[in-house]
Amino acid sequence: MVPHSCPCGSQKPFDQCCQPYLEGWSVPETPEQLMRSRFTAYTREAIDYIEATSGGDALADFDKKGAAQWARHATFTKLEVIATERGGDGDPDGMVEFVATFEEDGKTRSLRERSRFERDPQSRLWKYVGREKGVPTKAAPKVGRNDPCPCGSGQKFKKCHGA
Repeated sequence: MVPHSCPCGSQKPFDQCCQPYLEGWSVPETPEQLMRSRFTAYTREAIDYIEATSGGDALADFDKKGAAQWARHATFTKLEVIATERGGDGDPDGMVEFVATFEEDGKTRSLRERSRFERDPQSRLWKYVGREKGVPTKAAPKVGRNDPCPCGSGQKFKKCHGA
């Protein structure tokens, strides 16, 4: 492991990976870079960044207070990118499938999601717009249907990732 490596799991130093995005010195060029930087933002409790990189329904449904509370309460330990689709220079959208591992209430949990990203047509910046519906997500240990969703949305699990 690289000393002071980035929390996103890239094995690069933080200052050469996600820090330029979080500090606004640079912008992610791909959905995967954006996903990694958003995970890192949760590890650093940079909720303004999470909000600024959200778009569409994800921004409309964003619960800043709930996300901040989750970021303070959970310890984010690992991000594993499983697959990416589209998201190149000429693509208007992209997908990143990932597993985020975190500790909460003394238990190790994981969240698996296929996140959707769209490129803003005017700014050309990538935005997280939500997860693919109908794709199984995993949370371990099992999260109760009426428990708060571990993604930090502020919604009950059954209304968010349990759907």
